[in-house]
This record gives sequence, C-alpha cells and structure tokens, in this order.
Amino acid sequence: MQLVGSQGVSSDESDTGLEGHKVYRKISPAWRSPELADFMHSIDSLIISNRHPRVGHRSIRGQEPRWRIPSNLVNEDAVAPPKLPLNCYKDSWLACLWPSERKKLNAQANKWYNFESRRMGKARLHFVRVRVP
Repeated sequence: MQLVGSQGVSSDESDTGLEGHKVYRKISPAWRSPELADFMHSIDSLIISNRHPRVGHRSIRGQEPRWRIPSNLVNEDAVAPPKLPLNCYKDSWLACLWPSERKKLNAQANKWYNFESRRMGKARLHFVRVRVP
C-alpha cells in the first residue's frame, strides 16, 4: 500500500446536508480498479471503527474522519502512481494509455494484489506471484 500512497484515495466534494452538516462525496480516481476501490473503502471503515475502541485505550485524539458517501463521480485528472500490480489499475483506463505512458507507468504484470484476503476478514494485502506468458 506504500506504493499507492495518497494518489490511491478518493478525493472529496463537499456539500451542505439537510441539517447544515457537511456531506462529502467520494470522487474516485479514473485509473483505480473497482477491486482496489472496494479495498480502500474497507480500510476507511476499519479506521473509523478503530477510533472509538470498546476495550483498551481511549479514543484517538484529533479531528474525526469525514463522513463520506459514495458517488459516481470520477476524477479524470488524477495521476496514477507507478509500479503498482496490474490489477490495481482499471482495464479501460489502461487501454487508453499511449505506449510511452504505459512504459512510464511500469505496472507490475507479475504481481497481483490478493483482494480476497480482505473478504475473509483479514485487513492485510498479500502479493500473489503470477506467470506472464
């Protein structure tokens, strides 16, 4: 996840809700695959649940995380981080790249993130080596 960095997270668009509270809509980067997006959103939930532990230490200090709602908005100008496993990038986005952009992206075709480990209740990402013909 270090390679994804801040470029992998959704940006926000704020609006005022019914009771005057700010509402933030998630805006997904155009390059991010649906699987990576689902994983990143599950991390959001984990962070929120860890801010108010029921056992152990007190709540974490600092500003509360924003309440963000899903949207169909896409940031076409988002810059993709290079060297991620190939399945972190959206197929349709990859297909639109020029050969020079694809080379600069340097996507790791022999490494894939295993997003299934998240569905089994584990909050870790695992690399899976694959053979490329």
